[in-house]
Amino acid sequence: MAGQETTVAPPVTTPPDADGDAVRRPALLVGAVGALLMLVGAGGASLWTDEAATVSAATRPWGELVAMAGGLDAVHTAYYAFMHVWIGVFGTSELALRSASALAVGLVAAGTWVLAARLGGRGLAWWAAATVLLLPRVTWMGAEARPFAFATAAGVWGTVLLLAAVRRGGAARWVGYAALMVVAVLTNLYTLLLLPAHAVTLLLGHRSRATVVRWCGAAGAVAVVVGPFLVLAAGQTGQLGRHTMSAVELARNVVVNQWFLGETPTVYSRDAAVVAAAGAGAGSWWRPASVLLAGLAVAVVAYALLRWWRQRPVPAPVRAVLVWTVPWVVVPTVVVVAWAVVSQTYSSRYLAFCAPAVAILLAAALRELPTRPLRVAAVVALVACALPVLVSQRTEHAKSGADWREVAAVVGDACDPGDGAYFAPRAAPTGSTVRLTTRGVSVAYPEGYDGLVDVTLVADPLETDDLVGRSALLRDSGARLASLDTLCVVRRHDLPAAVRDADDAYLSEGGWVVRDRWEGPLDEVVVLERAPG
Repeated sequence: MAGQETTVAPPVTTPPDADGDAVRRPALLVGAVGALLMLVGAGGASLWTDEAATVSAATRPWGELVAMAGGLDAVHTAYYAFMHVWIGVFGTSELALRSASALAVGLVAAGTWVLAARLGGRGLAWWAAATVLLLPRVTWMGAEARPFAFATAAGVWGTVLLLAAVRRGGAARWVGYAALMVVAVLTNLYTLLLLPAHAVTLLLGHRSRATVVRWCGAAGAVAVVVGPFLVLAAGQTGQLGRHTMSAVELARNVVVNQWFLGETPTVYSRDAAVVAAAGAGAGSWWRPASVLLAGLAVAVVAYALLRWWRQRPVPAPVRAVLVWTVPWVVVPTVVVVAWAVVSQTYSSRYLAFCAPAVAILLAAALRELPTRPLRVAAVVALVACALPVLVSQRTEHAKSGADWREVAAVVGDACDPGDGAYFAPRAAPTGSTVRLTTRGVSVAYPEGYDGLVDVTLVADPLETDDLVGRSALLRDSGARLASLDTLCVVRRHDLPAAVRDADDAYLSEGGWVVRDRWEGPLDEVVVLERAPG
């Protein structure tokens, strides 16, 4: 027992080789490799609804972007401002849009390496870096033109600076921590939950009163800076929508989807042949693989936690890992799930910023397995389970089944300039105008719609200072239809049957007949022409 006691060090002890060039050079290497890995296949999937929102917002003039933020999507305005500049340089192709997130994931990987090295040494750092780049939530946000990778990068580097400030002090470190937390919150509102997680970490670490006071000052500064933003965003919560889930569905999302899945190549088509074809390839393995991946990861962590619990005392590096990662994972999850039960606004994407903590904790747990063959077997199993999910994220329909690239190509081939396009509603209309339609496809892929007459457009998004604009009902668009001979209808498979049937009946009464039809996993394109006479 005496020999064991001499090895115990306070949790603030910095592991050997955790600073200077010994950290910087490997971190740069990890960041570069991580970014390159994210770029592989990043342009493979069609753009989807959320990425079309990025294009719509980021391509509008600065004044229009500011005007939109006042009434809609303020939570993403900082990201849109960055992407406005990025798009001006690199364009709006799938790869160009997503490469910014790929670079941000490189920063995530580098920050995870540095944080793990300072908590448990270089050995843990290499395991953690490899693990974070294997997590499907990370590989998903590395190929997603949305702000989650940026928020995660700011969060992990903010935590690195907090750890440095706690251990060594220095006003610059505290200011840097506060600044990065502001950036994190401005790119993903939910990263605000890192602050209470950090508070729990400091309390568990038995920090001095002076350290707690300094952290309170930094957290207060963050609150003051982002306060107006929070007030503005609070008035826009209606845009989140509602996601009604059973207890089982919520549990599955928390355990599996949050970090071990990402978005999925779901098929919505009513055509059995389309569904069968979509499920015939390797991508059909993503669902069971993600469940196995989550189960294996949870089992490994549970084993390690039990093993550490039985140790007396817990080694200082392990204690440091637990104190800095467990609150980061648990506190935001508990808060978001509790809020989901009340508000039904849960999405597994909200907690993407916890991925570095998940990776470090899982890496430490893997190293705790008692034998080398067992560790190798666990790593092989994790990789084998992750690969089908990672591959599915780079397929054509990876973004929740989105088939917009194909839709645009079909419309471009079927309709000539001067012909018509009808973007059907995505839900049953409740008034004389329609807000949400399939028009996002023309934002993501405008080249397929050049010169076409949008038969129901009343006001575009620039005119309405939002992302969707206003549309008329099809039955109120007879004047525009009267001058056309060809019409391309774009509508989702999950459009209520009553709306579809009413539109079909109106067009049939107007002398329109179906010339061709294309079916994708999410949408269908119906090409109509006016019957002779």
